[in-house]
Amino acid sequence: MNQQLHDALRAEYELAHDTIRPDGVAAVHTGAARRRRRHMATGAAILALAVAGAGAVTWRLLPGDGPAQMAAGPGCDRPGHNVAVFLKSDVTEEQTQQLDLALRSSPEVYCLSFETKEQAWEQFKIHFSDAPDLVAATRVDMLPQAFRFRVAKVREADAVEQRIHGLQGYMDYVCSCRTATPTKPR
Repeated sequence: MNQQLHDALRAEYELAHDTIRPDGVAAVHTGAARRRRRHMATGAAILALAVAGAGAVTWRLLPGDGPAQMAAGPGCDRPGHNVAVFLKSDVTEEQTQQLDLALRSSPEVYCLSFETKEQAWEQFKIHFSDAPDLVAATRVDMLPQAFRFRVAKVREADAVEQRIHGLQGYMDYVCSCRTATPTKPR
């Protein structure tokens, strides 16, 4: 009797299992792997957008000084386009200073700020606090340092880009005014 009950319950279990998950456990694992890959791709896309588009203006470089805190600099509320110049991971202090000087001397540039890797990390954690897996998968050293500023018109963004074109140390120039792929690394 015990064996008959066991066999009947086993048959019902297998029928229910096949009805609920017709392809069995392999399909469950395949679906989970597909979801993980999709989440990773989504996370990578979000990370790329965060790095390219996070416009937190919090620090300003002063000649000869390190970053100094800045609330909302003069003109930051003016209409215009956000621009970011992302630096290479191996940028030298001299290259950073040359870029700073070129941007500072550009009449088109306003609301200039510098964002360190640590500051980018803090902003990233805030922006993606609702995605703890993405935050856990990201490291401070993955985020680049950047100069961030604003320009009033698209042609001004182009002029600034031409001005820094020959300088070393930056990997990308990204303007919110463009929908096409950003310029190639230098």
